[in-house]
Amino acid sequence: MPDSDFVSIKEFAAILGVHPDTIRRSIRKGRINALRVGGGKRSVFRIPKSETNRMAVCDLEKIIDHLIEKRTQNITKLL
Repeated sequence: MPDSDFVSIKEFAAILGVHPDTIRRSIRKGRINALRVGGGKRSVFRIPKSETNRMAVCDLEKIIDHLIEKRTQNITKLL
């Protein structure tokens, strides 16, 4: 993959509108796929741009699940 297919933690955080520390925690917990470039203390993470799409789909699935759950609760209340 060319370098243009990857973004830094700071760039990825800006895309998602979150703090870079949130991205770092998500990488450590395995929620975001990232590549470590370099070694030792000077290593950095590079995140594939495709992760943005994957995360958007995951968020959309959570939103849909939440809406279905609320709808089910409302129907149960009516019965």
